[in-house]
Amino acid sequence: MLDDKQVRAARALLNWTQETLAETSGVARATIKNIENGDTAPRLDTLQALQKIFEEAGVEFLPGSGVRMRDRMVTVMEGKEANRKLLDDIYTTLRDTGGEVLIAGLDENLAVRDLDAAFLKTHLERLTKSKVRERLLIKAGDTNFVGLQHSYRWIPEKYFSHFPLYVYGPKLALVSWAPTPRCVIIHDETFAESTRLLFNFVWDRAEVAYRPEDEE
Repeated sequence: MLDDKQVRAARALLNWTQETLAETSGVARATIKNIENGDTAPRLDTLQALQKIFEEAGVEFLPGSGVRMRDRMVTVMEGKEANRKLLDDIYTTLRDTGGEVLIAGLDENLAVRDLDAAFLKTHLERLTKSKVRERLLIKAGDTNFVGLQHSYRWIPEKYFSHFPLYVYGPKLALVSWAPTPRCVIIHDETFAESTRLLFNFVWDRAEVAYRPEDEE
């Protein structure tokens, strides 16, 4: 079971504040502070909750109070909550650092149907508050803009895939909508950066999305 040194080190590796760890794990910030300062003997279930959250974020605990990030971690989520969990992971990954989410192959109609408009609205609001912006490559002619219109660009239909991909921070995620929603998240900086470069190549050559009435 992890100790106080590992809690401090794991949080530092993830660049999380105590508030972030508290919100993510459900453990009170005061409790986390006391654990890190060695002021309390934490309950077993508290340590288990913290370890679970850290490990899900890619931290590996070693003997002798050692801590390191896994070189590569693959997480697979299935079922009706898979896409909601993906958006939660995007927010958790970027909320303390800001940055970009790059999305290709998304059909917003499917997203609204799967997640509901209210959740998407809340998600976009929390991204904005954390200074996180999106850029999306969508099918030519699609004018269903859930986010800010300038965040979208069109690619020809023949190159459009109905299996969305997301790049955010050191992570690359792939999504399948049917027959059962499924999301694969790869925590690997090299994969994420390679996909980011390809996305930007396409983005620079894609058509700026607009509504026909805007041209009138």
